[in-house]
Amino acid sequence: MPLVNVNGLKTFYESRGKGRPLILIHGAGGSSEYWSIQLSELSKKLRVIAIDLPGHGKSERLKERVSIERYAEHVAGFVKQIKLDQAVILGHSMGGLVVQQLALKHPELIEKLIIVDSAAKFPGSGPPEFADRVRNQPETLSELLPMFFSKKTLSEGNLASILKHLQPSSVFDPNVLADDFEAAGAVDFREKIKGIAVPTLIIVGAEDILPLSLSQFLHENIKESEIEIIPDAGHLPMLEKPDEFNRAILMFLGA
Repeated sequence: MPLVNVNGLKTFYESRGKGRPLILIHGAGGSSEYWSIQLSELSKKLRVIAIDLPGHGKSERLKERVSIERYAEHVAGFVKQIKLDQAVILGHSMGGLVVQQLALKHPELIEKLIIVDSAAKFPGSGPPEFADRVRNQPETLSELLPMFFSKKTLSEGNLASILKHLQPSSVFDPNVLADDFEAAGAVDFREKIKGIAVPTLIIVGAEDILPLSLSQFLHENIKESEIEIIPDAGHLPMLEKPDEFNRAILMFLGA
């Protein structure tokens, strides 16, 4: 089991393939298991590395309060600890905020950036509201799940097969998810993202729970960016439409 010590915390990651490194950062309450399809398929052409952020999956928890800045510093430490000079770095949802912070503070570590179903600022009715519900009524979480998927996914009955990728072997802690939502709701990069100077791909499901305008704002304000909108996908295009998702990444990287 690959574990590395990053800033004093045992950090789990999975690495497959050889060559150009692509690091995958999961979203709120997630883990490296989100990326099982990408680890299998993209590793045929790239070295694909999926990390468990602190407190997620098999990684040790932070000793201080969770924040996007702290997660970004952890990823920076991880890149250095596994002895990479640079990597293509992808972040999903909350992980998209983490990689924006990383691109602003540690651009030297990033060859290219990929932001998936995220925003420069989450809307007021988003993560903080979910945090309260998750912390106080965790039994109702299953009621929220359909909001994150496209109508086609739900109508075709594919939800069960998709959900098996979402921490099938991990003990779910609603407090970790709530902490993530609060951390995501506390940051606002809208005035800063013009400072992101690395080539960037923005991927978004056409039926994302977050307004499409938030991804378009990223595209309009990050100078060297392009946007890929995936039809019939919601907030988890890497699981709902993995072929289209993977193809967009490979085209962006010229791989």
